[in-house]
Amino acid sequence: MLSEQPQNEVRFGASVTLKTGSTKKIQTFQIVGVDEADVSKGKISFISPIAKLLIHKKTGDKAVLKRDKDELVFEILDIAYH
Repeated sequence: MLSEQPQNEVRFGASVTLKTGSTKKIQTFQIVGVDEADVSKGKISFISPIAKLLIHKKTGDKAVLKRDKDELVFEILDIAYH
């Protein structure tokens, strides 16, 4: 149950508001099951690279996604369970 999740830590079911790198772009994603994933609706699978980076992080933490030529830094602004 979502209410049993630690409310200050990213886990399955969390809606996570992120600031991406120095772009100041703010996005919110919900971590869901594979069959529910739909990026256009802000729902990412728990097995996606971004979700794997975010699991167990807390508000204020940063997660770094390493890519071929650079890296993306995500700062966790908010975690919510609905």
